[in-house]
Amino acid sequence: MILTSATMRSIFLTISPLFFFLLTILASTVTEPRPTPILIRHDNQSSDLVSAISDMRRESYYGFVTLLHILNDTDFFRSQEITFLMPNDEDISQADMTRESLETFILRHAIPAWLMINHMVRFPNKTLVPCSIPDRMFTITKSGGSGLFVNNARIVSPNICQNSRISCHGISNVITFNEDSFPKGRLSPKMLSSRINSSRH
Repeated sequence: MILTSATMRSIFLTISPLFFFLLTILASTVTEPRPTPILIRHDNQSSDLVSAISDMRRESYYGFVTLLHILNDTDFFRSQEITFLMPNDEDISQADMTRESLETFILRHAIPAWLMINHMVRFPNKTLVPCSIPDRMFTITKSGGSGLFVNNARIVSPNICQNSRISCHGISNVITFNEDSFPKGRLSPKMLSSRINSSRH
């Protein structure tokens, strides 16, 4: 059977819409899926977290961002002000961590209050502030020309995060705790709150 040019043209016009429709369907199935937003929250802190993570990335604290991303399903800092103390990527890569201890690592590097550097420098030397791990305290030490220390770690990049609920500072080391971090005479929450809030005025 010999197809005339008119017959072939008719077949092409019939098939071509179906062909382009199939191409469209195929293209939609092979496109990259949209990435899941990091740290989705159903409260007002969601936008603060997105903003804070953007600020962390801008200053190349990718390791800390990765830890927060892995802990996407946690809510330990939900609905509260917080200050993150962030070691650099090299220090994080050398830290002794397991998947189960990631949350503890973040909590060991978090103050349950919003503290910018100008708040912290107003504290008296050796001020104790709460850690996000219960019954542990950070010691804020002023060391003259060496700057401000939180326990063993010096603040090297202050005020990285610029929003009203999440503050973050780059630090020189992974934070460790000594005997002073577990005070025998425990400060009451009221005293701690008063000490932190007094720095804002």
